[in-house]
Amino acid sequence: MRTSRTLDYRLHDVDEHTLLACDPPGGHRIVEAFGDVAMADHIAVVVPGNGHHLGNYFTDRGPVSPRARGAVVLRAMQVAAPDQHVAVVVWVGYRTPAGMAAAFFNPAAREGADDLARLTHYLPRSAHLTLIGHSYGSAVCGLALPIARADDCVALGSAGMGVWRRDQLGSGTRLWAAQAESDWIRFFPHGRIGRLGLGRPPLHPAIHATRFGTGDITGHCGYYTEHSESLRNLARIAVGRYDAVTPAGATVATGEPAPSNRRLVEVTA
Repeated sequence: MRTSRTLDYRLHDVDEHTLLACDPPGGHRIVEAFGDVAMADHIAVVVPGNGHHLGNYFTDRGPVSPRARGAVVLRAMQVAAPDQHVAVVVWVGYRTPAGMAAAFFNPAAREGADDLARLTHYLPRSAHLTLIGHSYGSAVCGLALPIARADDCVALGSAGMGVWRRDQLGSGTRLWAAQAESDWIRFFPHGRIGRLGLGRPPLHPAIHATRFGTGDITGHCGYYTEHSESLRNLARIAVGRYDAVTPAGATVATGEPAPSNRRLVEVTA
């Protein structure tokens, strides 16, 4: 049973921000677009995990805030595909768990999955679409996949995809995953019984996502670190440069040239 109204997606400008959906004041959900979604060749949808909501969405300017992560993904996509149109949607479209204890329960992911899937069908069908779920957000992505339209799905530091087997994730979507060696998420209990648990993680043999390299990032929150191999691989997947994605453990050269003919996005609160 839903506890929140269904999100009504439509592009509209509010105080110099391009929103696709937003709860009334005092609510929890907000969906913001960076770049021209309507004209994009490639769109990445960033789905965060615990602790993010409308109340702190614009005030949190730290590197782990959803807006900051959306901005760095867009810049990296511009570098990876300088001659194509790219956009990012930051989707805080569900009532995220408030803390670690709440993250053991799956109803928030199951409810959010429906609205996330609806977003994928609202976005232009001509665009290559990638879902990027971090931590609890990867379970939301996994549960959305059977009814979503997505070319790629990336799970970062995932405790579980919300399901038990790969065939429960639908078909036609490439599944990718990254887990830093020092990420504590590897100790998170796996499984799902009723309202408890997030299913199997993406690197489990029964799910079998393609694992890619993260370079020298550390911990659970470093996957979007600017100029990291983790972020570069996210961008390569999001623009369809699969042959450039580096596998886990690979030695890579650092640095890529910035696009010379396009202005990189700047995001302000």
